[in-house]
Amino acid sequence: MKLQCLFVVASLACLLSFASQSALAQQPPAPQPADTTQAADTTQTAPLPAPEQQPAQEQEDQSSRQFLLPPADGLVTAHGYNLKVTVRMAPVYDDSTLVSNISGYIPRGSVVGVLDVLDNWYRIEYGEEGDRKTGWLISYGVERTHEMEHIVTSRDDQNRWEGLRVVVKAGETPVRSFPSSAGEVLVKAYRNEIFNVSGASENYYMVQLSNAVNGWVWRGDVEVYEEPKYTKEQVQQMYDTVRKHKQRIDDLQSLIYDLEQRGARVDSNIELLAILDERMKAEQARMAAMVDRKPFFQFDSLKHRLSLQAGFLRQGFAADLGLDVTMLTGFGLRYRPSEKLAFEFGRFGGNPAMLTPGDSSGGLPTGLNGLDSLSVSAKFWQIGARWMIGALGGVPLLGGMNNYLYGGLGFLTLTPRTASYTGSQSLWGPVLGWGFTREMFGSLSIDMGLRVFLSQTEVTDVRFSGAQLLQTKSVFLNNVGLNLGASWRF
Repeated sequence: MKLQCLFVVASLACLLSFASQSALAQQPPAPQPADTTQAADTTQTAPLPAPEQQPAQEQEDQSSRQFLLPPADGLVTAHGYNLKVTVRMAPVYDDSTLVSNISGYIPRGSVVGVLDVLDNWYRIEYGEEGDRKTGWLISYGVERTHEMEHIVTSRDDQNRWEGLRVVVKAGETPVRSFPSSAGEVLVKAYRNEIFNVSGASENYYMVQLSNAVNGWVWRGDVEVYEEPKYTKEQVQQMYDTVRKHKQRIDDLQSLIYDLEQRGARVDSNIELLAILDERMKAEQARMAAMVDRKPFFQFDSLKHRLSLQAGFLRQGFAADLGLDVTMLTGFGLRYRPSEKLAFEFGRFGGNPAMLTPGDSSGGLPTGLNGLDSLSVSAKFWQIGARWMIGALGGVPLLGGMNNYLYGGLGFLTLTPRTASYTGSQSLWGPVLGWGFTREMFGSLSIDMGLRVFLSQTEVTDVRFSGAQLLQTKSVFLNNVGLNLGASWRF
């Protein structure tokens, strides 16, 4: 009985072993990588900065549909490798058959991760984050790689490694067969050795050791190599040229210094000549002025020097004089012996009215005292000179006028017009004033000014008549007048 049981168990073990071997024999083989020789020639790209400085691709390739894959976590993939597209555009199928629908295309140089393998097909995942899709790539047109996942988005990106080189900055660094510290060391590279870059992973550069062999170096031991602008031979040639011309430059600097010193002496002489020239011009101007200067008083001709005046004088009188403001009319004659000085003579006449005696005024000239009804006739004679001072700049209105100062003597005669009364009162004194004139057209000009007639006389206060003796006193009179007239120059 025991022997029968042992026989049955042995038979079952043999059957299980045979079934396992049959299953392994029937399992499809893993797809073989495509030829990478031609692909390596088409993925060499233009120089790019270090990956951490590389800008994002933003331009769309109008000739292909774009699918952007998010970066993978280095080389930690389900199958230990990624796939790199070696054909111009690799179609992505919905299923692992050629008759299935094509959902998109992946351009040459793109690297994608592998999710599953079935015969000659690779199952991949692609698309933007948040809208991920799965699809199938046929083994034709792809190759296995250890590069990081990357989707080419423009034709420039396809050649992103072309011309990029790195130089070893560490003392020595291993070049490994796999981008990991566990990879086999192919060779060791030493400081200042330069390699062409053909790919990159997260922490490694793939460098070309020979035409057919690539290796991986750690990014921390290398840096991007920039070609020097000049070769050593060119630098040495430039140095020799500079050294040859140094003596010439020193000679030129010495010559320039000597010229500067001479120039300074010339400038000094020019300044001295300029001072002498100014003095000569001033002397010439003085001599010309002496020749052309006219005498202060010119009596050679009365033409253009004699003027006839006519106008009004609104003459006011001091309160102690007992006369009201009166408008006097008159005429005069003016003679200009020079441009600054002019002599003039004038006569004005009028009938001033008497003021009614009041609290502020009750005076009357002593010579006219005692008349019950008094009508006065006034004659005012003036003779004097005016000095022209020209326009007053910055003063409104007066800036465009020819201003002058006036000084002379005045003689005022007050005569009563009452019958059988022959008395009169005469006042005289200095006349001071200021005025301005403005030429209108031709020989006609307008004059306006303010004049003050200063005088002293005796007056009688008539407010106390009949009550007590009349009070007589000597007063100083300040009589202000305003004149307006016109003059005609012969």
